[in-house]
Amino acid sequence: MTIAELKANYSRKKHGVSHRDDNYKLMVKYYPANYEPHNNFLYAFLCFLYDGVNKIEEIKKKMCNLFISSTSQVIVGEEDVKEYYLIAIRKGLIKDNNGEIKLTEEGRKLVEVSYHHNLYTSYYMRIFLSEKTVMIGTALFLIIISLLKIFTGLQLGSQAMLTEGFENFTDLFKIGIVGLLGIKLKKDKLGSIIIICLMMFTGVTLVWSGIEALLDLSPIVPTVEAYIIGFVSIALNAGLAFLKSMVGRASGNLSLLSDSKDSLLNVRISIGVLIGFTFALFNIYFVDSVIGIIIAIFVFKEGIEVLREILAKDENFDITSIRVVADTIYDNRLTAYILGSIRRENLTIKKLVDNFEAGLALGRHYYAGFADFFYTGLGAKTAAKYITELINGEYMEIINDKLFLTKKGLKAFYRAKAKEFRGRSQSITIRSKFKLKDVYCVIVIILILLLIIFGPQINIWITNLW
Repeated sequence: MTIAELKANYSRKKHGVSHRDDNYKLMVKYYPANYEPHNNFLYAFLCFLYDGVNKIEEIKKKMCNLFISSTSQVIVGEEDVKEYYLIAIRKGLIKDNNGEIKLTEEGRKLVEVSYHHNLYTSYYMRIFLSEKTVMIGTALFLIIISLLKIFTGLQLGSQAMLTEGFENFTDLFKIGIVGLLGIKLKKDKLGSIIIICLMMFTGVTLVWSGIEALLDLSPIVPTVEAYIIGFVSIALNAGLAFLKSMVGRASGNLSLLSDSKDSLLNVRISIGVLIGFTFALFNIYFVDSVIGIIIAIFVFKEGIEVLREILAKDENFDITSIRVVADTIYDNRLTAYILGSIRRENLTIKKLVDNFEAGLALGRHYYAGFADFFYTGLGAKTAAKYITELINGEYMEIINDKLFLTKKGLKAFYRAKAKEFRGRSQSITIRSKFKLKDVYCVIVIILILLLIIFGPQINIWITNLW
């Protein structure tokens, strides 16, 4: 049986992998880090054996170009393949008969369980990372957070928080625009222009309310609840910005990409409100208004830049020219892949692009949605664009039609490699499954609970400062 046949015989109901069943425990037992097949290349090593590639040199050739977005590993090297081989031998997943490597029965079972897990998880990821899910989730969040901010702003007399609350509430109209124009009517560019214009209108209201507040300063008495709402707003808006930009990039939805920038605006506004609250503790009230005006200036600047991009290029408009936060997934991963490929071997641009296409195809074959996070536009054109950017940025240079790393490129490669080794080291647990990040998470939760419990007493103390 091959991986292709596994896919043909796959049934989501039959092959779903629960964290409680024996199949998931099998992955926990054998994978060296994070217990998931999409986080490492050991799974790919076993997949090649499953597909009948049983010579180590053949596996090295195929794995050297492998690309997936769900790992921080720069590139697969010969020493990595040797590491996977030794792990698989030690754990009884393979057997070597005079250079001919074959999977044991346990190894075959692990591949089948892992592949089904990738298909199963990718299915639900595709639903979670869909335009409809993002829109519904965003709408629910906006209703809750806007009402909380308006209520708190009225209590505190904070113009910035009131403005922020109403701005969040008006964002519901933007979600409607994304759904109606961007998805249903396929008027994506028109929807994007309207969203950017509304974002700039928000900037106007920020300037107007900021000037009014400066001319008539009134005391602001911050509360613990206001700070908690502010931090929650920052975290959730940042998450929404990343999610919208990822889904927008993957689906090619320009309206969602524009709306992700609006979520970043909300992050900036929330940060400005918290800064204003902090200064208010020392009876300095004008900062709340000044921050709003400064944010408005940045909104105008970014809005004009995006509108110029959209309007100037008309039919030849390249959606990838709109930079969003989720691009870091592909920027970091693809940049490291390109630098690692050239550091290993001096290739022509065409050969490097061909290698990437082949590696991405293998990644999609074995890792399903984890290879590209559903970015169907990822391919030769994208790779060629990144290569051009790296050449223009002086990370690489062309000598006799072949690419060579510059000192700047070599330094960037070693930084990426250091980050990779650090991540791989931290992901491997020894004896205890309890990690330091778990301790930090518990501490944060305890602090939040203490703030909520003792919030009234802290508010009284803050009030008594005056």
